[in-house]
Formats: sequence, C-alpha cells, structure tokens
Amino acid sequence: MGSGSNRAQQQAQQAEQQRQAQIDATTAAVNAAYNSPARVRQIQDFVRAMRDYYGQDLDRQKGINDRELRFALARNGVTGGSTQIDQQRTAGEMYQRGVLDAERRAQGAGAQLAGQDQQTRLNLISMAQSGLDAGTAAQQAASAMRTALDSELAGAQAQGLGDVFAGMARLYDQSRQARQYRQAFGTPLYQPILSFAQPQARTPFYTWEH
Repeated sequence: MGSGSNRAQQQAQQAEQQRQAQIDATTAAVNAAYNSPARVRQIQDFVRAMRDYYGQDLDRQKGINDRELRFALARNGVTGGSTQIDQQRTAGEMYQRGVLDAERRAQGAGAQLAGQDQQTRLNLISMAQSGLDAGTAAQQAASAMRTALDSELAGAQAQGLGDVFAGMARLYDQSRQARQYRQAFGTPLYQPILSFAQPQARTPFYTWEH
C-alpha cells in the first residue's frame, strides 16, 4: 500500500516537473523572440520609417503653404513689407513645431508597437501555464510581431501628421475673399502708380494676381 502510494506521488512529482519544465521552455522561447536583436532593429527601423514619413508630409505641407503665402501676400499687396516678414516668421515657427511633432509621433508609434509586443508576450506566457509548447509559442510570437508591425504602420499612416499650417488658413481665406470682391466689383488691386516727374504718364501698374 505504502509503495504504491509512493510511486503515485513520484509520478505526480515527475509530471509536475515536466509541466514546469515545459512552462519554463515556452516562457524562454517567448522572451527570446521579443528580446531578440532582430526585433529591436525592427522597432528602430519602424521609428525611422515613421520619422521619414512624417517629415515628407511636413515638407509637402510646407511647400503648399509657402506657395499659398506668396499668393496671399501678392493679393493683399504687402509683398516685401513687414507683413511678409511677420507671416514668414509665423510660418517658420509652425514648421519647427511640425518638426517636433513629427518626432514625437514617430517615437510614440514606436512605443505603441513595443507596448503591443509586451501585451502579446504576457498573453503567450500566460498560455504557457495552460500547456502551450515552446515551438508553437515561438510561431505565434513571430506571427503576432508581424501583425503588430503592419497594424501600427497602417494606423500611423492613416492618422498622418495633421494640418501643420492650419493657423494660417484665415489669412488665405481673407485674401481670396478680397480678390473675389475686387473681381465682382471691378476694383483693381492697386490704384495706378503715377510719376510725379512726368504728370502726363498715367499708365497704371498692377501686380499680377494668382
């Protein structure tokens, strides 16, 4: 009776040791996948890719805004004056804020990806307690990492950088409205510029409108 009980106890201990060894092996496989230098490089490459993506978007917006600003200043007849200097300074400040925001968003996207990795890592380790083997866990980790990378990339690109120069939209709207008013009522952009040296010269000079 006693020997049979001892054998059952030994078998139970062996089974528990095997179970614990499998849990340890699965946990090690999961951690190895997420701690691998390859995954670290993937996240770093992802952050760089997002930085480039946002930077290109920012430069595209800057090109559009620079053109809009030139046209607006010309329409309002303030090219070359203090208004142009002020507006260009404002646009430059907006651009610099855009640079900082692009970096913040790129780093945030990388942190979000790392956070997804951490959550999936914990889920797989928890599944190890229920018998998930090391090989399957490694496969699921690899698949989850690919999915997380694709998901974060799509989400970040869909969100975009936003309208960096939105604060200048009012200036552009006002200049367009003024142009429409002049066109509707036939009012020239500038009054004729007369030469005081030669009063008879009355040929008007107009600045080209966009």
